[in-house]
Amino acid sequence: MNTLTKRDMTMTNLTDSASAVQTREAKLKVRDLAKLYGNVTALDHVSLDVQEGEFMTLLGPSGSGKTTLLQLISGLVHPSTGSVIIDGKDCTRAPIHTRDIGVVFQNYALFPHLTVSENVGFPLLMRKIAQKEIQRRVNEALEMVGLSHAEDRFPQQLSGGQQQRVALARCLVYKPAIILMDEPLGALDAKLRETMQIEIKRIHRETSTTMIFVTHDQEEALALSDRICLMEDGRIAQIGTPQEMYDRPTNRFTADFIGRSTIFDGTVKGGKLHTALGALALPSEARPQEGETGALMVRPNYMTLRKGDLAGRVVETVYNGAEVRVLLKAGDLEITASAPARGAPPRIGEDIAFGWATDDARYVRND
Repeated sequence: MNTLTKRDMTMTNLTDSASAVQTREAKLKVRDLAKLYGNVTALDHVSLDVQEGEFMTLLGPSGSGKTTLLQLISGLVHPSTGSVIIDGKDCTRAPIHTRDIGVVFQNYALFPHLTVSENVGFPLLMRKIAQKEIQRRVNEALEMVGLSHAEDRFPQQLSGGQQQRVALARCLVYKPAIILMDEPLGALDAKLRETMQIEIKRIHRETSTTMIFVTHDQEEALALSDRICLMEDGRIAQIGTPQEMYDRPTNRFTADFIGRSTIFDGTVKGGKLHTALGALALPSEARPQEGETGALMVRPNYMTLRKGDLAGRVVETVYNGAEVRVLLKAGDLEITASAPARGAPPRIGEDIAFGWATDDARYVRND
């Protein structure tokens, strides 16, 4: 008779747990999704999983395909090929009103002739929910977004931030499986955007609703997301947590798009990257092939000023309160560094040494 040791049982349990995680059904599955408009490819065979309760941000510049992907998930647009699966159900060709999805738009899409309470309750009215239940859910949703005091006001009596909260409450009220948000903070000023980011994070945490958020603002994506899906030319460039995207980009596009950085392009020869500034040491984690082209990415906060093996000239300084951004010119290259706001920052026109610790740089291939 075979017997299992305690170690064998432990390893079996760990294997079973790992398998359970790997086979857990995603809330949303996008498979080989493509959208063509004539000869123009708006989305190029994208596959993506979003887990239950996850906050996923679709990030990218204009024309990257992020809004097209959101439209295909919502049902506003049908794909040329591929599938959209929500809670295990193929919804690829299903009409938008049959999908268990809420959408928040940048322009709010509120009814001007309805009060806040009536706007929020409208989806429940369309679903023929009893009036008493509608009122209960509306009160709950308005309390969630901090607008209980404004239930009898009309949209035009609200600020932009308040209108956006009403639009979000209108989604929360019927508890959809997924909430999609298409650049919802784009029309707000910088301070109000930051306030709404905090509110959205709180609401997501308290409701555990699966949310997919579209933006071109990388700082917004870093602040809000569990994971970021960065898009370029209709394809996914990289998917990862905010920290992974910032600290460990896997390609030049991600390194350049996420956060500020200086990128030194070159060719690998003899274990160094030969660039316009000379031969630069590669970080210990880099495993490039001899002769390949690649780039070193260095964040401004990792640049050291007034010491180092390289030399440049200060061409501009930008004070932003927390720090001073210092722009250097070294040959034809522009370098961005940061210095403490307190103390004497480098002067424009000053010739200055600069550098960085080798392992503070990140090597990426030029894919």
